Amino acid sequence: MNVSSKPVSILFIANSAYFLHHYYEHLLTFFTSSGYRVSIIVPLDNNVMENDFPTDYDTYFLPFFHAYQFNGFKQIKLHQDLRKIFLKTKPSAVFSFTFKISIAAAIVCRALHIPLIPTFTGLGFLFMHQKIIANVSGFLLKKIFQQCPIIFFQNKEDANYFLRNKWINNEKMGIIAGSGICPTYYQPITYPERAKTRVILYLGRIQYDKGLQCLIASLKRLKNENIPFHCLMAGKIGGGHPTDIPLSRILEWEKEGIIQYVGNHSDVRPLLGLSNMIVQPSKREGLSRTILEALACGRPVVSSTAPGCAELIKEGENGWLFPTDNIKELTLLFKKILLMPYSKLLSMAKQSPGSIPPRYFNLSIHQGYALSIEKIMCLK
Repeated sequence: MNVSSKPVSILFIANSAYFLHHYYEHLLTFFTSSGYRVSIIVPLDNNVMENDFPTDYDTYFLPFFHAYQFNGFKQIKLHQDLRKIFLKTKPSAVFSFTFKISIAAAIVCRALHIPLIPTFTGLGFLFMHQKIIANVSGFLLKKIFQQCPIIFFQNKEDANYFLRNKWINNEKMGIIAGSGICPTYYQPITYPERAKTRVILYLGRIQYDKGLQCLIASLKRLKNENIPFHCLMAGKIGGGHPTDIPLSRILEWEKEGIIQYVGNHSDVRPLLGLSNMIVQPSKREGLSRTILEALACGRPVVSSTAPGCAELIKEGENGWLFPTDNIKELTLLFKKILLMPYSKLLSMAKQSPGSIPPRYFNLSIHQGYALSIEKIMCLK
């Protein structure tokens, strides 16, 4: 992509430094290598580790933002801080990720006549648990996001939810296939040797909204029926989400012999190498990168039928589906998989990497966001 001799400034804003680093650093690198001047805005979080930050970008901090709490005074301060940063950096466009921070960015961008391109990475806690507030918020969203040239969703179900409620116009809706995956980083890993006890791996945040109550209840039933299995659980504990599961509960599950918690891993490939299958029991996702990582490494996936998950599964080829939050059906499915011939699992593992369409790879994600910038530049 060609840009003028004076670098075009673009800003990325998200609800955590970890989020940008883990999911979108490849996109920041792409825009930087394409000649753009990239800056990022993230909340100031004392619990964030140094390696959670994307590297080599001008970074601005928001001391008054919390992703899961609302405070009127802090909201005013948030808008003031964003305004100062926007005026200082003079971006040609702002990319925002996740719902709440996108609302704040949209209000400020609208006042300053700066194009905002929000990406809704799933309809989270608000839409799952506070539907009355969500419906009121949705009505206001129509006005707040009115000036956005395009609004990205990661799956059609979320986009159609907004369309049905007439919160966005169809011509402004865009679908971008998740946050991307690098096929040279996630490559097929040798499948484990035949063994009596098969390994189930859960990768994700340790939250009830990720379907862990259903998963644990199902595993307990398997244990009571003496079905052999070993479940590894990896992911971040805490972070302020209303459905976070405390470490004490995880330790209880370990003591009961239900799971083995192995911590939070920045590189999950060694864990994938140990596993026979991945389980994704989430109640809702934007687009599950866990599933993509598993498939790319040659691991079949047991997935809920939730939005952002089911579309990645080809039943009996690269995985299996169960009705979201259905303990009975998940238990029956696990029994079937844990007792099926090893040759069938091995065959599915070999098919899994080839089942990922190119639209989910990083290159396609880069092209989608690059086209949105080009559209803005043409309108100026």
